[in-house]
Amino acid sequence: MRDEIGVGVIGLGEIGQFHLRGFARAGGARPVAVADLNPELVSSSSAEYGARGYGDYHDLLADPQVEIVSVCLPHSLHKKVALDAINAGKHVLIEKPLAITTAECDEIQAAAQSSSVVVGVQHNQLFFPAHVRAKEMIDSGAIGRPVQLRLRLAIGGKYPGWRTDPAVAGGGILFDAGVHRFYLARHLFGEIAEVSAITDKPRNEGEDQAVVSLRFANGALGVIDANYHGPAKMFDDAVEIVGTEGALYISGVEADFESYRTGPALRHYDGAWRDVRVPGGDWADSVATSIQAFVDAIRAGTQPLVSLEDGKRVVELIEMAYAG
Repeated sequence: MRDEIGVGVIGLGEIGQFHLRGFARAGGARPVAVADLNPELVSSSSAEYGARGYGDYHDLLADPQVEIVSVCLPHSLHKKVALDAINAGKHVLIEKPLAITTAECDEIQAAAQSSSVVVGVQHNQLFFPAHVRAKEMIDSGAIGRPVQLRLRLAIGGKYPGWRTDPAVAGGGILFDAGVHRFYLARHLFGEIAEVSAITDKPRNEGEDQAVVSLRFANGALGVIDANYHGPAKMFDDAVEIVGTEGALYISGVEADFESYRTGPALRHYDGAWRDVRVPGGDWADSVATSIQAFVDAIRAGTQPLVSLEDGKRVVELIEMAYAG
């Protein structure tokens, strides 16, 4: 393996740019190729990172210096491009969600299992310092037995572009920013045993509002309440955690990115509210840290922290929510 693993990023929109920055600062990897249908994005990105630019992602997959492929495309394209990358012998990091149905996830998983490549899913919020510290505190017993989890998501309007098309996004808010709420819930409280939801519209019409009920395998309960109906520029993704001996409040990682959050990232209640010191790092840093973890797993020959099974389970849970 080279001292620096060559990376090709497919899809150069907003999240693709964050992947490029993450791989550029990652130890042991560097961007060597980019691909997008937009020639201006290809030109600017290739110039900034000294990478070869392609208008057709198949040409990027044929580039012998590309060992890792980062898939940063609309959700409905994940399966096709991931399968092509796996068949080309590339390691693959797929931006969340893994795919838009569990059947598509199964296809990706089967292809990966029959190859020698590593495939991971970009669940960056697991690496946000306040989430990491909250997980440590829960596991250490600092709040006693965890009994209740609430994950909020209130956004000031739906983002434009492909996210407005349910066939491309996979649904509405639950398949957009809502994906983060599901994998974070599993990470903090463990496996989810039951899911039900009320939405304002069916999946194929792209729901703008949803209330999801969760029952965890350990008996704890949870709620994801999500909507696009907040005032302009609002982004509230706070997390509230209640245990038998304490509580935690996380003011939001994307709220911080959108300059909506005020106050400390993490607070702990044990009879009085106290601010919890956490290392520095914002949403963009969580992306970069998760990318570094993926690179480290490849170099060590281990499975990534966020596995294909994890990515599939999140899609499965969202499908269960849609089913009622």
